[in-house]
Amino acid sequence: MESGRLNLDNIEANGDAKETAVVATYKALSDEDGSVQDKIENMGKPSNENDTDDGVHEKMLKDESKISPMKDTTEVKFISENGDTKIDIETAKPTLSGMGKEELMKFANDPFWVKVRWFLFIAFWLLWVTMLAGAAAIVIMAPKCAAPKPKKWWEKSAIVQLDPVETSTHDLKDMESLLDILKTQNIDAISLASMVKESSTGGTEDFKNIKPELGTTSDLEALVKAAKSRKQYIILELDPSHTSTEHPWFKRSVEKEEPFSSYYVWADAKITTDGKRTPPNNWLSVYGGSAWEWNEQREQYYLHHFKTTQPELNYNNPVVVTEFSDILSHWLKLGISGFRLANTQYLTVDPDLHDEFRSTIPTEAENYDSLVHAYTRDRPENGVVLAKWQERVHNETHNEGFFALQDDIGTDILQVYNEKKRLIDLPQNSQFLTTADSNIDATTLQRGFSHWLNFTSWPAWDINGRNLSLRERMPADIADSLALMTLLLPGTPVLKLNDTLSAKDAFATLCKARKSLTFLHGETMFKTINGSVFIYTRLKSGNPGYLVAYQSAEEPTIVDFSTIPQISDEVNMVAHSPNYAQDSDTIKTKLPSNKVPISGKSTVVLTFVPQN
Repeated sequence: MESGRLNLDNIEANGDAKETAVVATYKALSDEDGSVQDKIENMGKPSNENDTDDGVHEKMLKDESKISPMKDTTEVKFISENGDTKIDIETAKPTLSGMGKEELMKFANDPFWVKVRWFLFIAFWLLWVTMLAGAAAIVIMAPKCAAPKPKKWWEKSAIVQLDPVETSTHDLKDMESLLDILKTQNIDAISLASMVKESSTGGTEDFKNIKPELGTTSDLEALVKAAKSRKQYIILELDPSHTSTEHPWFKRSVEKEEPFSSYYVWADAKITTDGKRTPPNNWLSVYGGSAWEWNEQREQYYLHHFKTTQPELNYNNPVVVTEFSDILSHWLKLGISGFRLANTQYLTVDPDLHDEFRSTIPTEAENYDSLVHAYTRDRPENGVVLAKWQERVHNETHNEGFFALQDDIGTDILQVYNEKKRLIDLPQNSQFLTTADSNIDATTLQRGFSHWLNFTSWPAWDINGRNLSLRERMPADIADSLALMTLLLPGTPVLKLNDTLSAKDAFATLCKARKSLTFLHGETMFKTINGSVFIYTRLKSGNPGYLVAYQSAEEPTIVDFSTIPQISDEVNMVAHSPNYAQDSDTIKTKLPSNKVPISGKSTVVLTFVPQN
């Protein structure tokens, strides 16, 4: 058959046609096949029609050679059946990749894989719990910043000395009324002076009894009980260095009665070439002249650092040391909470009685300062004696008892005393305060406070001393300013009753502030501003800061505190001395830190929010 006609060669002669499937396949014709192309172009045209451009040659696509046929998953089949042609279009079935469900379930139920899954599941949670426990252990067991050691009662409260000679109440029974006054001032530590029995010539006559004019031991017990009910503590002041010549111990020592024969320091006389009797060495009394006094009955000299009626006890003798330990125990049993001991720098002397060396101070030969006193004062052996007494006090009070000295000690002696452990509570070196007058300046204050704090973190600041009190050395208003100024220093001020009464509100406010964390554990910085204003700050992270300023000059001044580290732009005045004043009648309590007025010889106390 010609092109385009069916091929019937396979049809049988009987006219029966076999059912034959014919699949038509197509072959793309190339553009070069000119005969075919011509036929296509002339198809359906009259033979005599002129060639015209009817757009038949125009390509639907611009560049067929650049077309990339896409792979199709559709398969087209042409099927011839009984002379008819069928077109069968089949979509290729997608091919699955990976395991089928049955194969997957096969592994899922396999005992081996079941065990593996359980092992991994349990291991995951064990690891998670272990990491959680480890993190918790690190938090719990990691070294923490040590909590600051709690302060003792004598560190939190200022100490106020009550001396019956200086108060309006001249006996123990009337002193109970003073406890309430001091409690309103937030004072919890009271030191009783001049309590034990003395002779008319001076010196202790009985360490275990009260002066008859003050009352009885029972009266003291009642006072102690009243103080404890108010959560206050009673301290007793004693002088262990000497007794009166009227003391029973001395009388028995004169008689050479044992064991009292060596309770005091006795020495034989020196005999000159012309037969005269002289003291055993050149030691001098504090009041001048020889420190030795002849006793006709015993025919020996006895030592006295002070008056001739005040013989020195011999603390080179361990029996005497124990004797005084028992005296301390006696008072502790009566409820006394601690002691302030006087003249402990004279406790022991050189047993070989060597002569003292001459000092370089130009003075008269019989003057006390003409000698160095290396053999009679501040000897390391004194620390051995004090350690025994301190141990007795702490053992009988479960380490809550107070053991301190009334006198200043040097840095060298402090290091000897506290070589192994803390031996003295509140060591003091306050001579710059106890000798100060109204002209004490800011530089002296800064130097004195900072110097002693380099050697001890919590000293006593005794502003009165044992001679002239603060108010006997300067006007009362300046004394009030200085007393208030000391209240927030690191340490414990030792005051007299009158120091607490003139500025009651300010005093009570600052004594209450002593219980704050800023005061108890804060850092301290000293500074002098404008050449005359002494200031110090107390700072502890997370707590309000304190700034205390004393204007040592007579003139008022405006102070810029803004340059002080961590000071805020605004400060609040919480207390001031009675002599403080501002330009207006009403004292402003909120002030800019760069412009704070301070009147002459006055003290102000400011609080602020520390700035980082």
